[in-house]
Amino acid sequence: MLSRFAWLLLILSLASLTVSSRSLAQENQIMQTGPSFHGIRDYRQVMAGVLYRGGANNGRAPLREDQLKALCEPGFGTAVYLYRTRFSGPSTIQCSKGSLRYITEGWEGRGRAAVNQQIYDVIQSQDKPIFIHCWNGIHATGAVAATALMQFCNTSPQQAVAYWKVGIARRVQYPSVIRGIESFQREPRA
Repeated sequence: MLSRFAWLLLILSLASLTVSSRSLAQENQIMQTGPSFHGIRDYRQVMAGVLYRGGANNGRAPLREDQLKALCEPGFGTAVYLYRTRFSGPSTIQCSKGSLRYITEGWEGRGRAAVNQQIYDVIQSQDKPIFIHCWNGIHATGAVAATALMQFCNTSPQQAVAYWKVGIARRVQYPSVIRGIESFQREPRA
C-alpha cells in the first residue's frame, strides 16, 4: 500500500505530464494566427480557459454589441478594450450564459498590470475567461498576451517576442513594442 506521500508524488507526476502535453499542444496552437469569430478578427486562445485575444475589426472602435454577445454566449466573463478611443464606458452584456463585463484598460503600465491582475484572479478562482482586444488584434493585444505568457507560463522574452510577431507584417514589427516585451518584469505574486 502506498503512503500518502507516495500517492501525492504520483498524482503530481501525472499532473505534470498532463500539463506538459497540454503545454506543447497549446504552444503549437498559439504560434499561429486565428480565425474570424463573429466579426472579431484574429481570434486566438492564449491560455486555455483563462485568456483569449482578437481585434475589433470595426475601424478604430470598441466591439459592437453583437460581438460582445457572441463572446458572452460561450461563457466569457470579461472583455477588455485596450484603448479608450470611442469607448463610452463600462457596460454589462446579458446573454443566455449570464453576463459579460466590458471594460477598458490601457495596454501599457498600470493598464497591463490591471489586466494581469484580472488574469491572476481568473486562474485563482477558475472563473470565466477574459477576452482582450485592440483595433486589429495584433500590436497592443499581442503585447499584452505575450507578457501574460511571460508572467503566468514562464515564457522567455525571446519566445514572447516571437509570439507577438505572429501575423504581423515585418514593416510594422515596431522596435519599441519589442523592447517593451523584452523588458517586461514578472510580478512576484504569480
